[in-house]
Amino acid sequence: MNAALKNKPDGVGYAFFDVDDTLISVKSMLSFQDFWYERFNEHQARELYYKDLRQHMHESASWEVLNRLYYQHFAGRRVADVEQCGEAWFAHMEEKHPDLFHKVPLAELKRHQDEGREVVFVSGSFPAILKPVARVTKVRHILSTLMEVENECYTGRILTPQTIGAGKAEAIRIFLASVNGVAEHCYAYGDDISDLPMLQSVGKPTVVRGGRGLEQRAQELGWRIISPV
Repeated sequence: MNAALKNKPDGVGYAFFDVDDTLISVKSMLSFQDFWYERFNEHQARELYYKDLRQHMHESASWEVLNRLYYQHFAGRRVADVEQCGEAWFAHMEEKHPDLFHKVPLAELKRHQDEGREVVFVSGSFPAILKPVARVTKVRHILSTLMEVENECYTGRILTPQTIGAGKAEAIRIFLASVNGVAEHCYAYGDDISDLPMLQSVGKPTVVRGGRGLEQRAQELGWRIISPV
């Protein structure tokens, strides 16, 4: 490792944040789907979507599988319509959810920014609904699910890396390589056991209470744990 990078000041590192249930109090992907179906009166498509969810969602379900299944229901949607709907969805969330942002993680995010670190979102969600969240929190970098596009419409397939589970750690590795960042100097925040690979990929992990199975693992590893509010 380059000596200059090894001695890079901590204050110019990166802080990686999961979004759903870590930073915001809603599951953005599920919430957006409901908003989309209502906005475009696609009631039959909604029934097929929920049938898929009921069939595949169970206690031991793979989030990677569920994530790919979710995006299959975007097949045929125009990119421009999804982007516009993403903005409308966020405006609706701000209006209906005064507690949209978890207070403690949001304060942590702002602290990192005040101390000179770049905040990076790492989410299995997609840019159209993450961009408004990033805009109001002044976050410039988003590592998220990217969908394949043909003829200005989504195909229903996603590109790699899939930013769920181990894919989050891979996305962070690629990002840090592109900016000459040092993982040991970085922070990461997550709430769910699927965030474990992301948290293990940095030097300073923090767990937000409330998700599946992660708090107990954090206690075993001696990691910092915070409450969402």
